Order: sequence, then structure tokens, then C-alpha cells
Amino acid sequence: MSSQKPRDKRDTMEISDLRDEYPSGWRVLTQHDSVGYILDALMDSLPGTEYTKTELAEQAGVSRQSVHTHFDLLLALEILEPVEDTSPQRFRANAESEILTLLHQVDGAVNKQLQQ
Repeated sequence: MSSQKPRDKRDTMEISDLRDEYPSGWRVLTQHDSVGYILDALMDSLPGTEYTKTELAEQAGVSRQSVHTHFDLLLALEILEPVEDTSPQRFRANAESEILTLLHQVDGAVNKQLQQ
């Protein structure tokens, strides 16, 4: 009989697997390329710009399926908000989104550093 203690699940997992299983907020936003493209499109849009899911996919350069896959996340994070009384349903970037505000700050900081 072996005297070794059983290995913890963490002992056998790669660090990257752990990061995927327990992602930071940053990883939640960046683990799928299409989410990054959608966020980038929203950050480039003029305030109040409205999109259908298809229009958002076209603007972001991703498939409509990608928008559909990540749509609940974007709503849950309050990055997107529905526009009332629209048919087909339209959405826009939430002007009150703390996440979008922070992403704009990061964007500005990165651009500033790259210009130095």
C-alpha cells in the first residue's frame, strides 16, 4: 500500500487550466476574441448608437453567432442595454457602464504610453 497522500486536483492541473476555471474579471472579458472585438466596436461607437445583434456583429467583425453566444454576458455586465419599444430589438452601449468607462481609461493610458 502506498504511503503517498492523494493528489489534490490543483496538483494535477496546469496553471492555465486553473485560470480558465476561476477567471479574473479581466479574463472573463478577454478569454474570447469575439468579446474583445465587440467591446472595441462599442468603445468606437458614438454615444447613443443603436444596434441590432446583426448590426453589432457586422460592426465588430464577428459572426452573429458570436454576438448571440456572449450577449447574456454583455447584458449581465451592464455593458449593453436594450432600447425600449424597438422592433427588431435594438441595443446600445450603456452610458452608465463602469466597465466601459474603465476600458476607455485603459485605452487612453495604453495609447499615451505608446506615443511616448
